[in-house]
Amino acid sequence: MDFNGLADPYVKLHLLPGACKANKLKTKTQRNTLNPVWNENLTYSGITDDDIT
Repeated sequence: MDFNGLADPYVKLHLLPGACKANKLKTKTQRNTLNPVWNENLTYSGITDDDIT
């Protein structure tokens, strides 16, 4: 939380465990809000169905 009482939230999503950058995506930061709303699609590339199951 900032000194003005607001935050700069974002969502960080790890699809699979591990340190591979292909498994991690992050939304855009919503500035100066305590009630963020995201309407974003996160698209993973290089991930197969076998990786998920």
